[in-house]
Amino acid sequence: MITVLSCVAVQHDISLVVLAAILCTFGSWVTSRLYRHSLDRSFRQAISWHLLTALTAGVSIWCTHFVAMLGFRPDVPVNFDLGLTFVSLLIAVLGSAMGIFISSALKMRFAPVIGGAIFGLAIAAMHYAGMIAYRVQGIVYWREDFLIASIILSVLFSSVALYLGSKPRKQGEYQMAILLTVAIVSLHFTGMTAFRVAPLSISGDFVNPEAFKVLAIAITGTALIIVMGALFSYAVENRTRMESIAELTAARNAAESASRAKSEFMSVLSHELRTPLTIILGYSGILSQLKVINEQKKPPAEGTVDLAAVQLGEQVDLYGKKISVAANHLLTLINEILDYTSMELGDAKLIRTSFPVQELLAEAEDQFQELANQKSITLHVESDGIVAHADRGRCLQILINLIGNALKFSKSSDVFIRGKIEENGFSIEVEDNGCGIKEENLGVIFHAFQQIEDADNRSEGGTGLGLAICRKLAIAHGGDISVESVVGSGTTFKVTMPASAVEGVGPEAVKRLEMSNLRMAG
Repeated sequence: MITVLSCVAVQHDISLVVLAAILCTFGSWVTSRLYRHSLDRSFRQAISWHLLTALTAGVSIWCTHFVAMLGFRPDVPVNFDLGLTFVSLLIAVLGSAMGIFISSALKMRFAPVIGGAIFGLAIAAMHYAGMIAYRVQGIVYWREDFLIASIILSVLFSSVALYLGSKPRKQGEYQMAILLTVAIVSLHFTGMTAFRVAPLSISGDFVNPEAFKVLAIAITGTALIIVMGALFSYAVENRTRMESIAELTAARNAAESASRAKSEFMSVLSHELRTPLTIILGYSGILSQLKVINEQKKPPAEGTVDLAAVQLGEQVDLYGKKISVAANHLLTLINEILDYTSMELGDAKLIRTSFPVQELLAEAEDQFQELANQKSITLHVESDGIVAHADRGRCLQILINLIGNALKFSKSSDVFIRGKIEENGFSIEVEDNGCGIKEENLGVIFHAFQQIEDADNRSEGGTGLGLAICRKLAIAHGGDISVESVVGSGTTFKVTMPASAVEGVGPEAVKRLEMSNLRMAG
């Protein structure tokens, strides 16, 4: 250590040593900043940032080395081989690029250490290529102990620098900058301590080292311009990225606010529409009953018929029924919208009670029996002895949506409604043997306001909210809903409920569940 310090103090121009140290420190900091910035980019973006980092590192390292060499005073005339000097610059840039790329691109635990070792070897190769280009009027010999020590120091500090720089900790940037500075400085001055010259009178174009001071300052200025350019590129890109993030955040917040406002508006609108609609339904019911009321009045004289009253009663009855059908359909649509907006706003609450799943399926079957008979569809109900602990009304709502879709859209001859015990709860299935759903449509049918567009669907109407509501209700219970379909063979919707939604099961179902678990274990 004393020998190295003696070499720095006695054989170097201290002003140029300080200049080289400042350049080295600044270049190492910018390099570490660019390196850590490149780690956060996608692979395609990272390549350009890796190249910029390598160029910054290579130029700053080479210029540090060259300025420090220009400050070396060997007491003999010196000169430079320009070709080899340029080769040393290429070694610095290409070696830095290889080390940085391996450190960041390889998905290995110790990739930064390997990349750092290559980086350190590149610094050493650059230094000694530059020393070969350094021509002196004398005989050169080397102290091998200092030469080997300089390479080891370069590799060691560079490996640790890139390893710490790859860590997500914020101080890693400064640790990397300090260790890179130490690696470059220790390599150079330990290597220069290994350099020995025996003066000798040799013919050739040599000059006094003092004449290189202006050149050293010019090279430092050029290096600083390049490094500042790299730092400016980073600052501009980082500022642009932060502004983009801010804009995207603002846009997301605005979209969320607009979505909530839409949901609140739809909720208010649904409530406002339901009030007059209830009145319409009331009066349509009264119209439907006018015919009966008239028939219950005192009949006309024997042998006479009040044709006007009969015709009026029939018309009133017909119109009242039409109003009731249309109003009930509109009420269903409004209720679906109200349900969905309530769920989006988080206002929907579950009222959990205990009920047999068999009775729930039977009730759903009764509601759709008439429609099934009209369409010549047979309903089949199968259920294990499950006692559910869930919101009965919401579970019935899910069933009504699924069975209604099967009857309206599937063109099937049979619809199977099943309640099954599962390993972690129970499930309800609605299966048809109809036309099926195309695979490309399976991903969108659970989205709000989405319907598979064809003539049959348009004729049946609807809001496209039924399946979206079913999924939200299933998730609210802690379960989910899935679909399997084969075009031309049929579709199966499966609602799964968690163990928390099961209160008890019948003895036969328990036995089947136990046998099923034993088979799975075997």
